[in-house]
Amino acid sequence: MKSRPKVALVLGGIVVPYMFAVVALAFYVAKHPGPVPRSISVSMLCFLILTIAVGAIGISRGSRKQAEFKTADESKLRRARAMKGMRLGLFVWGLIFLNGIRLVAEREVPWIYAIPGLTVDGLLFVVFWTSLKRLRKAEPKPAETGQQNT
Repeated sequence: MKSRPKVALVLGGIVVPYMFAVVALAFYVAKHPGPVPRSISVSMLCFLILTIAVGAIGISRGSRKQAEFKTADESKLRRARAMKGMRLGLFVWGLIFLNGIRLVAEREVPWIYAIPGLTVDGLLFVVFWTSLKRLRKAEPKPAETGQQNT
């Protein structure tokens, strides 16, 4: 099985179950108006974190296995794709973080919810940023690949 279908399968395994959980929550709210019990929201958060963690581990292990057998050109292409994804993730989490700051500045979100939310958003922004810096640092220099500067 090639790498792209595996990644799509893992990402689908993360997104689809969580989408079903959100739809089930929407049906619950429609049936039972009023506040949602804390046990439902906490279990959904734990489910999201678990699926993301398991998916990340699966993708990481799969990509390491694929990287062992790649040529220099394939490795360069893989790294370029990874950098593109990291830039996109950095952009998305940056926008989410700025939107959170905007909501707090307009006093639409109470501080009790804003602080954990902004902390998680900021943490994910930093994770994508450091991952992008690691990828850039891991790129071989032109002298290492045998190319000469003209």
